Amino acid sequence: MERRAGNASKFRLTLLYAGVVCSAWPLAVTGQSFSDNVETLSGSASVFTGVKHTRTDQGTSTDTNTEPTLGISGQIGGSLESGANSLALLYGGTLETDQEGSGGGLRDNSSITGASRYAYFDPGSRVDFNLGHTVSSVRNDTGFVINPSSYDTRNTLSAGAGLRFYPGELSTLRFFAQAGRSFGEDDLNDQKSYTVGSEFSRRLSERSTGSLNVSRSWSDEDNTDITIDSAQLVYSLQLESGSFSIGGGGSKAEIEYAGGGTTSEYDAMTGFVERAWVTTDWSSAVKYDRSMSDSATDLSLNVPPEFSFLPDTIRLRDLTVSDSLSITHNNQRVCDACDLGVYAAGAILESQLSGATTHEYRAGINLGFQLDALQRLNFGYSWEGDADEDADVIVDEVHRINMGWTRQLAEHTSFGVQLYQSYLRSSLRNNQDQYELRFVLSRGFAMSGQR
Repeated sequence: MERRAGNASKFRLTLLYAGVVCSAWPLAVTGQSFSDNVETLSGSASVFTGVKHTRTDQGTSTDTNTEPTLGISGQIGGSLESGANSLALLYGGTLETDQEGSGGGLRDNSSITGASRYAYFDPGSRVDFNLGHTVSSVRNDTGFVINPSSYDTRNTLSAGAGLRFYPGELSTLRFFAQAGRSFGEDDLNDQKSYTVGSEFSRRLSERSTGSLNVSRSWSDEDNTDITIDSAQLVYSLQLESGSFSIGGGGSKAEIEYAGGGTTSEYDAMTGFVERAWVTTDWSSAVKYDRSMSDSATDLSLNVPPEFSFLPDTIRLRDLTVSDSLSITHNNQRVCDACDLGVYAAGAILESQLSGATTHEYRAGINLGFQLDALQRLNFGYSWEGDADEDADVIVDEVHRINMGWTRQLAEHTSFGVQLYQSYLRSSLRNNQDQYELRFVLSRGFAMSGQR
């Protein structure tokens, strides 16, 4: 699945970096005028140079390659709110140039990931609507690659609207429709799906709510039409320290194959349990979820991602029943000058078409330490692993470690040194190690305001 980024990818990345660079200066100047509407907004654009060393295990021999690198990167993120309008976003990308093998020509490696969600919700209005965009690295096959730029890039657009009625003082009935479409590169096929449904909720007490959610989704993928009907009862409780919610129900899917006119039906019990803790300095969440869906159907569900822990890659899948467990923790004040983010997730995926069972695992940690007013240390580690039916036999895994030191040169300018390490271990392909040392010059902005 190795590939080179094309001109289209480089054009999009150029627009991203130009937007980040251009935004840094005017937003820093006009931040005061937007302070009533902006909660948080920050971003940076960087240029870097360094050296990359790659070692590949060929079985009977080891292939090594060392080359200089040059590139640019950028990121922007934040949350904005004005009246009934809200926007949350997080985008980042890198365009890097290095040498292709010993004595080869120059090669451009690009990667970009991110998401944004806009929503309009006014308690005094019956209508609400939302828009979303996600750009992610996806893979069609089992296994990982060591360079994120080797994955295919997929853009996803989603939109939806809802109409609310109030059959009683304590009850709300909402009808909604959602649509999603993806646009893929290279071997990826464009996908689309639609979801309609209703949500009836009733306040049970001052802090608790019960609801009944019913939906139908249609998706079109690889000349196959999939319809999924779902129903679920949900109980939610707001606590002083966070929230608790639980739901249970079922899903039924019907697959119609093009050409032959044959259909197949599948059903599964579904449900979830989630507990979240929130304080002024930290937040944690634990969630178990059992669901039936496929990659195309997910496009219209418009489930906001955990912006703090956007996955490095997303695997495309057919109609699957998944059991997943995830744990996340963010702490802004582990000590007086350090912050911590931790996540762990695992899933058991059973394909309804082939009957194959696979296991997916993810874990990571991000730690930042403020040495003084001008210097900061960062450490990050992430691990992804795949297993087949035997949950404890990892067939493919990748470890990524990054360490960095940053010194502020001016109010919005900094210089840093970063070390990236990646280790690919696989029973399906050659093992590979990669080390990259970067020297980075960054220009950024940060702003916050009152609602």
